Amino acid sequence: MTAAGPPDNELVSTYVTQGSESAFGVLVSRHVDMVFATAFRLTGDAALAEEITQNVFIMLARKAPRLAGYQTLGGWLFRAVVLETRRRVRGELRRHRREETASALLNLQREGTSASAALLPLLDEALWSLRQADRLALVTRFLEESSYREVGLVLGVDEEAARKRVTRALDKVSAFFKQRGFSVPATGGAAAVLTAAVQAAPRDFAASVSQAALATAGSAGGINTLLIHFLKLSARQLAAACVVCAVIPLVWQHAAQAARTRQQAALESLLAAAARRADALEANIAKTEEAAAQVRTETTNARVELSATEFQLANPAARPRYHWDDSSSYARVPKDVLSNKRWFAISTKSGDLSDEIKQRLQMTKTEADQVQQAVFHLLSTYDSLEARGIKPAQPTEGELAGHAATQVRVFDMPYIGSNRMSQLREEFFGQVTAVLGADRAGTFTNSLGPWMPITDDCGETGKPEAIYCSDLRFVFYQPQPGDNTITVTYGAHGPQFFHTGRKWDADAIPPGYAPSLQDWIWAIQSTGK
Repeated sequence: MTAAGPPDNELVSTYVTQGSESAFGVLVSRHVDMVFATAFRLTGDAALAEEITQNVFIMLARKAPRLAGYQTLGGWLFRAVVLETRRRVRGELRRHRREETASALLNLQREGTSASAALLPLLDEALWSLRQADRLALVTRFLEESSYREVGLVLGVDEEAARKRVTRALDKVSAFFKQRGFSVPATGGAAAVLTAAVQAAPRDFAASVSQAALATAGSAGGINTLLIHFLKLSARQLAAACVVCAVIPLVWQHAAQAARTRQQAALESLLAAAARRADALEANIAKTEEAAAQVRTETTNARVELSATEFQLANPAARPRYHWDDSSSYARVPKDVLSNKRWFAISTKSGDLSDEIKQRLQMTKTEADQVQQAVFHLLSTYDSLEARGIKPAQPTEGELAGHAATQVRVFDMPYIGSNRMSQLREEFFGQVTAVLGADRAGTFTNSLGPWMPITDDCGETGKPEAIYCSDLRFVFYQPQPGDNTITVTYGAHGPQFFHTGRKWDADAIPPGYAPSLQDWIWAIQSTGK
């Protein structure tokens, strides 16, 4: 719950102008739980979370003069702790925690239990993706446990508007989880994850953080106060003050030397403690990585065994036999032989999974649905990127092919780029691997070649059905009266491949081209009626 008392901006002003340690202590006590809980979620290490929390409040003490205009510091502190944690924690640890989150969430969904705890490692990334006002609303409402009225005061709106802002922000967090394959309802699921994220800092931790921050940044507060008073002096008073300032360095030199000695000792102590914590963190990372690898291996083996058991229970004749004669319909072969076997994973241009691949990989209904959704998501994202680059062009003499210029419409579609294509492909393959496991996912992706490029060099055929890896040029010809299809010629800019004389139904026109061909589509649809 947000502490009662003056708002944050008044406490910051009191600390800057008067050097009030008690005002700074109130700020620390008010926000330390949220800062510590965020750091702990991001690192999973209490000692490192304490160190990050201390560094964040040291930054607050140093930058206090620039923060006096903030009604509440919750949003600034959340941003500061995320940036400080990103600086300290390696990218490999974050990827590992996401893998653990996906595995834990999948297990929780199968068991029918709440997924709030498993989604905590993704919460801060979800909050980071929001706009500042939305992030501040959720941090104030849930992480600092404030009422809607207090949220409204922070945002400068009434209580009802604050409630709507929080609801919209929860919808965005739920959408973030959904984009990563985790279906979470906005009001119950996202709010439950935020509520589960609240965690109190260790007892008496606020006092030690306040002392450390003030010790490190105390001199900055005094200088700020002195500057404010200088601005209020008259010309005569300012001249007298300059004379006094000329004498002060002589006295200050002795005091500064003593202060540097104390600070050096404190710094050496902090560095020794940081080194010990770094060693402990490295050891924890190694143990966590080893445990995660073992869990992934065990999970994959269990999934394969479960799928085989389900298939054998449903098909008694398929139960394994170890001594087969030549008349047997089964044979035992190495896994690498199966991984090189090419089946057709996609049966239609629109991305429908083939019955053959479902049967060969013994997909359960849940697995098939999840893989299908991943395919549709990939195709939708690719279509959106493709539509942004489409540009109308003038037909050449060869493309007119005897038609009038008004009967031919030409479009150039630049390739979206190998980097973006590689990113889409890696995200898609990662989703499939999370559902099917490494062995079956390898067989599945190896069977996508006729439908999409599975490598940067376009795969084996170079002629994917739905997703391309080169610049293309599409030529559409106006349908004749009574014709229910549109003739299209398309191919790459170069000698790789070229299709001529294909006929597409009106509903098969890709979304990026449909608006420019709408009058022809309407003509076909009206003729069909």
